Amino acid sequence: MATIREWLTKKGFDFEKGEIIYHYVGLGQTPGWSEARSRRKIKASSKVLDFEFDRGFGGPKCPRFIAEDDNRIYFPAQYDGATWLQIIHKDMTKYLHDDIETPYPGGG
Repeated sequence: MATIREWLTKKGFDFEKGEIIYHYVGLGQTPGWSEARSRRKIKASSKVLDFEFDRGFGGPKCPRFIAEDDNRIYFPAQYDGATWLQIIHKDMTKYLHDDIETPYPGGG
């Protein structure tokens, strides 16, 4: 099981300065395959960030969100239902470093 908060924390998201937008899809829906019913900006204290979901294959169950801090943009990516946290560096020169690959969501 995973949570958005765990993912963001592990990647160094700045909860004090960052912003998070959440899309609610409805109870019983598969977030990665369902359209949003409502959209809102959420705070670092939101329960949505602590919702546990299965990140394995089957259906993308991670809640729909996008987050931004001074350095990166964060969002879920999925392949065949398996989900992970994808990041985009705002500073394009980061991708000139040998240890940082350009984003390629959907490939794992």
